[in-house]
Parts: sequence; structure tokens; C-alpha cells
Amino acid sequence: MNKTNNILKSLCLLSLLISSFVSCSDDEYEIPGSFVDLSITMTSGAAAERESEVNRFFSFSDISAGAEYSEWRIPNSAFFLEGPIPNNLDNHDAYIAEPSNRKVSSEKTVHVLWKKGDSLTKVGYFGVFPDSTSFRFPAYWDSDLGENVEDTIKTVKRNGKWVAEYWFNIDVYDTVVATPQVRYLDETILNHNNTQTVTLTFGDKLIFEDLSGLLENNNARPNTTVWRMHTTEANEEDQTNAYRNSYTRTNLRERVIDTITFDELGEFKVELTATRERTDNLKQSQNTYNIPTIFNVIPLTEPLEQTGTIVETDMDIVEVTLSHKIMPLEGAVVDNFLVEVDGVAKTITAITRNANGTKLLIDLSDDPILPEDDGKTVVVSYDGASSLLKSFDERPLEPFSNLPIQVYVPTPTDKIGSIVETNTDVIQVTFNQDLNPDSVANATNPATGFSIMLNGSAATISSVAVNATNPAILEFTISEGVYQDDVITVAYTGPGEIKTVGGGSIANFAADTVEPYIENLFTDGSFEGTLGDYWFEGASGTGAIVEFSTDQAFDGAQSVKLTNDKPRLESGRNLNYEAGETYIISYRRYIPASVDFEAGFRAADAGEKIWFDLGNGNAAVTPRWFTNGDPVKDSWELVEVEITPGAVSNVGIRFQPVPTSGTVYTLYFDDFKVYKKEYRP
Repeated sequence: MNKTNNILKSLCLLSLLISSFVSCSDDEYEIPGSFVDLSITMTSGAAAERESEVNRFFSFSDISAGAEYSEWRIPNSAFFLEGPIPNNLDNHDAYIAEPSNRKVSSEKTVHVLWKKGDSLTKVGYFGVFPDSTSFRFPAYWDSDLGENVEDTIKTVKRNGKWVAEYWFNIDVYDTVVATPQVRYLDETILNHNNTQTVTLTFGDKLIFEDLSGLLENNNARPNTTVWRMHTTEANEEDQTNAYRNSYTRTNLRERVIDTITFDELGEFKVELTATRERTDNLKQSQNTYNIPTIFNVIPLTEPLEQTGTIVETDMDIVEVTLSHKIMPLEGAVVDNFLVEVDGVAKTITAITRNANGTKLLIDLSDDPILPEDDGKTVVVSYDGASSLLKSFDERPLEPFSNLPIQVYVPTPTDKIGSIVETNTDVIQVTFNQDLNPDSVANATNPATGFSIMLNGSAATISSVAVNATNPAILEFTISEGVYQDDVITVAYTGPGEIKTVGGGSIANFAADTVEPYIENLFTDGSFEGTLGDYWFEGASGTGAIVEFSTDQAFDGAQSVKLTNDKPRLESGRNLNYEAGETYIISYRRYIPASVDFEAGFRAADAGEKIWFDLGNGNAAVTPRWFTNGDPVKDSWELVEVEITPGAVSNVGIRFQPVPTSGTVYTLYFDDFKVYKKEYRP
């Protein structure tokens, strides 16, 4: 029996099953023909998933040819139906065939009503044939393979007859039964079926868990949970929800736990709605359980009062911390408060609360407390007469009198990090607090206190500004411009006019040298990547080693390590030189103490040969070691050399210590740069 025949048989069954729902003469149908052929179809058709649910029926049909006898066998918890049978009833008990205890039927087509959920429900087929035959069908879905796995029913010869016997597995879903569990935070279970009322203090919490999908004798497998806390009116239309939360899950064994905070006063009930959502094969199954316990929420016994230290912020706001959250303010309470400095009242602009209601915010922006008020008697009082200041459980804010305010005194901002030059000749100084752009814009001279020295002489500061994207950076330009060979220092000695956002001054700092901007043509001049990405080993000598190493590093975590007998390092070919320009090649060299200057490194010849137009020519330069005496050992030494390559594009660099043939040694190099020379004229 091939797949095509099976599909044709399934199509035949669709017509057969439709007629069976309106006729009770299923056994009148006989398949014509003289050949022997085993074939079965059912409600699930060609699908591998055979799913049904309690109180619904599932149809099986034997459409075999030449069968001498066949029968269907069902479990004790199921029943045969007789028609005509409507398909959309909630209960089909009226159509149970008599006698109801009959569990074997020899009818060609049977309709089986399920009364018990069981994922391993078995329905058996038994047939007798005069000759051998078989039937192949999809048995189950393999999620790993992403396809149906087939099985075959084959006849077996018994007493001269060919017998087919097979048990089909049907996944029968139970009806959803909403089953909650209520626990205290210490995990003690509340016996809600026998507890009429639970008294809770405002803000108390209880744990609610949906056990509907975890019941031992119920495989309904709900996938949606809804908790609803509501007032106790008899009619649902009159009820008000105090809480509602919904969960949808794909892992049906996942525990669904919700912690409900009782943050409204009054009497409430909690209901659970558990749902198995509708699928192509299953109807929706939903059940709601209203927990009979009444949850009575009463106010806290502790007073609502001011707590902790009252502080002034850098935004002229006095923050009054409260012992509990207060409700949103629906009117003005300014007249109920008094802020005084040495007995003199300040003008209160407004009073609000913070986002979560734990603080009162007293705005003094029209008449601020000043830093010099620190040390004076600065206090705040509340007369307790406002009905608007109350907690969510309606406890009024207790009055308080002459409570001290911690005055905000701005702290100076310190320079941090290096002072750098940008590619636009701007000098940037970074601080540890944001600067106030208004203090720069409104200053008589924002450069007051700053000293910028250019090559030993005072530079002319032409502009000062706060960086547009990072307000902690102060930017300077000087009229003389900035070049690579300049030695520029910046110092500050206050007082000046520039302030932080909080009103703080800039702390004095000594002269600090500006790091010049250099546009390095190298992609990875610090060797922080991986050998083979941008840097490569060239045609090195026998036994030579070229590698990225963490043994020594001038900058970052790695350097390049060259060992033994003509090691060669080559870069990727993305360097572009401009015609008529001079370039500087610079790098750091580290010579270990173990290197013997007399063994292979002759004073006149030792150095690094650098082919700087690799891929275009053989122009090279060789910085020599002994030009200015012996090079240092066990220390990073700066090496710089100038080149004038002409107009060359898409070239690389080859780097090789010389002379090295037959010499045993190890050298380290780091911080490679190639950049255009832009020195002051």
C-alpha cells in the first residue's frame, strides 16, 4: 500500500464520515471488488497527531477490501455512539449506544465518546483477511527530524487466516479544572475552602499558584492563567477590579506563581480562570474558580510621618522622606509648609511628590537656600492640616516642626584623565562632574583662571565651550593653532566663572601636557587583535618565530614578539601616502637584558629594516640601534624615523630586525604608528 493510495482512502473517509453523522446505517456500506486490501482512516485523517478531548467523540472507519471480519475495541471509560450525531454538542451522552457497557463493535465505522482524559488512550482494531496485506500510516511526529514517522499494520497468518491487529494511541485531553493554592510568604498554605475571612494589613502579600496544569488525575493541560482580585458585590457587573494579571506559557509543566500585594482598603475576593486555548483539533476548555475566602484589608497601625534626614539637592529642592508612600497630590499644599533660614521664611514655589510617592519635594527655585547658609539654622515645618497628604490606606501625614535641612554645598569638580587634542585642533579637558553651559555663556570671561602655554609662551585662548554630547568635557581653542610638534600645557588656578551643574567650582590643577592628535594609518598599531587578521608573518628565516605576546606590552595587553634568525612581520596593504608629504614611522622597542650586543648585533649595522611601500616597491629605511650610544634594555624605547614615499596607495609595511642571521635573541615591539608630519612652520 503506497502513500498515494492511503491519501485517496483518507479522502474517501471524509465523505464516509460526513454521511455517518446523518445516518445510522454504517454497516450497509460494502466496498466492492475482489482484491484484499487493509485500509483504515479516522477523524485525524493523515495527521500523525491523534488528539481529542473528554465529552467529544472520535470516529474510526475500516475501509478495507476483502475483509472477512473486523472489529473495534475501546477502553472501559469510553462509549460507542449511534447517530445521527450532532458534532457541536457539549454533551453527547444521549447518543450512547445500547448496551452502554459494550466495548467491542464489528461495525465498519464507529464513533467513540471519551469520558476520561488519558494521553495513552488505546483503541484496538482486529481484522481477518483471506490473504496477506498491510497498511502504512503516519504514527507520530518527530520534532528532531521535522517530519512524520510512519508505522505499518501487517497481517500475520493464524490458523490459515491472515489476521491484522493494532492498538491506536489517542491523546484524550481532560476538561480544565481551575485549582488554586493560596500561601503566606512563609509558604504556609491557606485552607481557603474552610476559611471564611482573612484579615490583612495594607501592603501585605499572599502567594497564589495555579495548580490546574499539575493535577495528577487531570491532563487538561491549560496554557493560560488569569488572576483577578475584585470587590465582593454579588453581580459581576457591579464589581471593581483591584488587580488582574494574565500568564500564557508554552511549557505546560511550568509552575504559575503570582504574588499579589493587597494595596487597597476593603473586602476583596480572588478568582482564578484557567484556560486551554482552542487549537485545530481541540475546542477551548475554560474554568473559573472563585476562592470563597474574603480578604479584608485594613490600614496600617503605624503613623505616616517624616523619616530620615531632610536634604537640599543641587536643584534647589528640599527632599522630605516619608515612612510610607503617599497618594498623588490633587491640589496645592504650599500653605501648610514653612521653610526658614535663621527665622526668615523662604518662598516656596511648589510642592510635589516623587514618582513612587515616598518623598515630598519642596521647590525653592524662586528663593533658594544658598551654600553660605550652611551652618545657619535651616528648618522645615508642616502644620498637619492638609487632607491631601495621606497614604494609600488613608492615614494622614503627621505634623512636624523645625526639622533641620541639610544644606547642599557644591563640591569642586576635579580634572580627570589626559588632556587631549582632537582632529579639529580643539583641546579637551575632562572633569568628574557635568559643567553648566549657562555658566560659560553668561561669564564675563570664561577663560578666567585657565593658563595655556604653547612651546613655553602663553597662548591666546580664543574660545571656551562645553562639549555638546558630553557636558563633563570643557573645550578650548587657541588662536595660534595646534601642531604635532607643539608642547602645550593647560593649568587652572581659581576662582573662575565656570560652574558645574550643581554649582560647584573647578578645582585647581597644575600644568598638564596635551596629548597631540595623531591620525595613525595603521589599523592595529597596538597588536591587540590576532596575528593573521591585519598583521602577518612574512618570509621568515628557518627557526624564526613571529607571534603576538602578552609577555611585555607598552600599550594594551599585547605586543609583537620576534625571535631568532630573520623574523619578518608584514601588515595588511591599506596604507595610502599623499604626494609631497613627509610621514613619521614611530614605534616602541623593548630589548631584554638577555640580548648580547656582541653576538650578532654589530654596532654599525644593528637596527630594524622597514620596507614602507610593500606591494609597490622596495623603498626602505633602517633606524639604527647605536646611533646615540647603546640602546636601553628592559625598557620601552621610542623610535621615530621620517619617510617621503610619494603618492602610493594600497601598500603595506615589512618589518625585520637586522642583521640577525644565525643569531639567537628575542625582541618586542609595540605602539606602531605611521602618520603625516604636520609640524609648526
